[in-house]
Amino acid sequence: MTTTDLGRTRPLCSYDDPELWYSAEPDERALAKSMCLRCPLRRACLAAALDRGERYGVWGGLDASERRWLAADDARWVDDEGRLRLACGTEPALRAHGRYGETCETCTAAHAARVEAGRRAQLAEAHATGGTVTGYHVHRRLGEPACPRCLAAHRRASVEQRRRARVARAAVAADAARLAVAS
Repeated sequence: MTTTDLGRTRPLCSYDDPELWYSAEPDERALAKSMCLRCPLRRACLAAALDRGERYGVWGGLDASERRWLAADDARWVDDEGRLRLACGTEPALRAHGRYGETCETCTAAHAARVEAGRRAQLAEAHATGGTVTGYHVHRRLGEPACPRCLAAHRRASVEQRRRARVARAAVAADAARLAVAS
């Protein structure tokens, strides 16, 4: 980068080995990116690299693949630590917030809405078949009382489960009695 690209201030990268900014080694790229974070021209450098379509090297704290992502999607942005961020309200953005130890009300609310929509769709399937045990549990996850059909399916399943448990206990007792007589 030349000083004419960015005004009179000299970028930090002009003081070091230029090969560092074009290295294929991940450790060296990480070092170049960290040096960019301290540079007062980082944002201007990134903007200039995006304008020129720089295809190689670290510019403005981002490598070529990160710049392609940034250029391809207007919803992506770079935070103050030089990290490429995704649009809030998406699952990948929620996971990124988690990796960075952050919470985001927008991402959390959008995730909750997606989860509820998925549960409502699952509940509609359960109701289409007349109510199911799964439907009963989905009602519970939604924090609402189960409808009569799902409740009835749950009760039938509970009765059947208890019956099977009694049969299994009786079989174990019979096996134990046979073993006791045999010994």
